[in-house]
Amino acid sequence: MSDLSGKNALVTGAARGIGAAIARRLAKAGAHVAINYVNAADAADALVDEVRAGGGKALAVKADVSKLSEIEALFTACDAAFGGAPNLDILINNAGIGSSGRDASLKSGGEELFDAMMAINVKGPHFVTQAALPRLRDHGRIVNLGSMSGKVGQPFAAGYAMTKRAMQSLTFSTAVAVAKRQITCNLIAPGAVATDFITALREKPGWDEATARHTPMGRLGEPDDIAGAVMMLVGEDARWVTGQIIEASGGLSI
Repeated sequence: MSDLSGKNALVTGAARGIGAAIARRLAKAGAHVAINYVNAADAADALVDEVRAGGGKALAVKADVSKLSEIEALFTACDAAFGGAPNLDILINNAGIGSSGRDASLKSGGEELFDAMMAINVKGPHFVTQAALPRLRDHGRIVNLGSMSGKVGQPFAAGYAMTKRAMQSLTFSTAVAVAKRQITCNLIAPGAVATDFITALREKPGWDEATARHTPMGRLGEPDDIAGAVMMLVGEDARWVTGQIIEASGGLSI
């Protein structure tokens, strides 16, 4: 496991699911972790207490990353906790929303949901990254959380898939922008992961079993599977890996 002692990390959307698993792993490795959330205050506070009880360092920061004013407030809080800039070593752009059972299809998906997904899944990471750039120390790490949805045609979830394709483009542009500072930027593309994010899908009879059958490793992913992939990218050994889309899907696209 990488030793991240003395490093500061920000994980957006980190109160639950994959984000919480990433925050736990970063803190366990020694990083001081800012846990961003929007509505799940109790979960975020409980995660901070858990990290601190284990001897780690963490703080919870409420901010809606689809709003520039709240992104500014997010980084103001991080500056207060981490010290003067440059003060950030690891940025994890994890915050995102899906359809939650609503129609996001190409055929009949609505404007309100489309705009919300674009705002949180695309606008958010773009401006969070923009705000992070002057705060990132040389040799830092940026990891974006995408999805296998960004790599395949999904007319039943076209709006969501578009946002995840956009995250790939952001990853490439960011990697080039920060390369001379020896900062890396990569994207993890999960397959189906057993979190609240896909509750509506998992409520369909037989969905879990069918998805497991189509996954070569024979099961749904767990949040820690994705957190493990992130940890590979934030350590020193990944210093020459940048601008890459790395699947963490149990072989779903093979």
